[in-house]
Amino acid sequence: MAGATGSAACTKMGGVNSWIEHARYLADEIFAPQADAVDRTGEIPGTHFDLLAEYGFYGATMAEDMDIATFTQAGEILVAGCLATTFVWAQHLGVARRIATSPNVELRERLTEDLRYGRVRAGVSYAGANDQPGLIARRIDGGYVLDGTAPFVTGWGLVDILGVMARDADDEGSLISVLVPAEPGPALHATPLPLIAADASKTVTLTFDGVQVPDSAVDNRISLRNFHASFILAAWRNGALALGIVRRCLGELTRLGIDTTALAAESARIRTELDDALTGQSDVYLARARASELAVRAATALVTAVGSSAVTGGNLAERSVREATFTLIFGSRPGIRTALLDRLTQAADALYP
Repeated sequence: MAGATGSAACTKMGGVNSWIEHARYLADEIFAPQADAVDRTGEIPGTHFDLLAEYGFYGATMAEDMDIATFTQAGEILVAGCLATTFVWAQHLGVARRIATSPNVELRERLTEDLRYGRVRAGVSYAGANDQPGLIARRIDGGYVLDGTAPFVTGWGLVDILGVMARDADDEGSLISVLVPAEPGPALHATPLPLIAADASKTVTLTFDGVQVPDSAVDNRISLRNFHASFILAAWRNGALALGIVRRCLGELTRLGIDTTALAAESARIRTELDDALTGQSDVYLARARASELAVRAATALVTAVGSSAVTGGNLAERSVREATFTLIFGSRPGIRTALLDRLTQAADALYP
């Protein structure tokens, strides 16, 4: 296992439900002081994940006292501290929630608590859900065989299992959701991907060459239509990455004496739009695009405010620009990409009448 912990009951910052206080402590005292070293070396200290587990964050999507506002604020705070660490942790959340609600009773009972407390840590791949599915699941006696490629899998060597969605070879409208051990082998090959930011997240391309998965590791069958309908939740959650970069930049700009009133107000409006998208009151694609665009603008403002030292490698402003650029692509979909390109290529007076 990637790591183990006892309960989430840690009293350093107060009660076990003090999610925001815990996030601030981890971001300010643990993650941020080491973030430049993480970026430079490409290695995340294992204690980062152990502390996330200790403070209960691996079970965030299963916590009864974690509402929408708390989740998004905590996520943004953690991103502001260290994008790479938070990026790896975030992969776990959807898998944990999916297993906790799986119709596979044996699998649910066996893994839910270990996932909740971070004793087992998960990565994810949705390669089978692409328009041109990268992963295909073929039915065999007692399970499935997976073949194909998952182009972006984060946390390789840092997680224990992968939650994988593969297209059903016998029903192109269905996805087979399975758990695969996150270990190299004769049928599973990893190729590291160098990233411009969050490279310490150990993101790889995985090639599946006849990976056998027993029925006991199948957590669900999901219609492709329902999966795409649920993307709004993933887009909402991923908005925390971009707005976390904004949060960090606003803090640094304020420290440098720059008036951030307008940027802060825009960030708040975008957060409201992302939250409203969950109930169909706003366009999630446009809100996600605006979040990443704002991250780029805020990071650029920070570079400008810092001055000449920001153009040298290995400083917070330079790293923030790369990380803001990263959010333009991560978790994107055609609708987000189109909205971003529209905003980035239009004349300013068309965007801000």
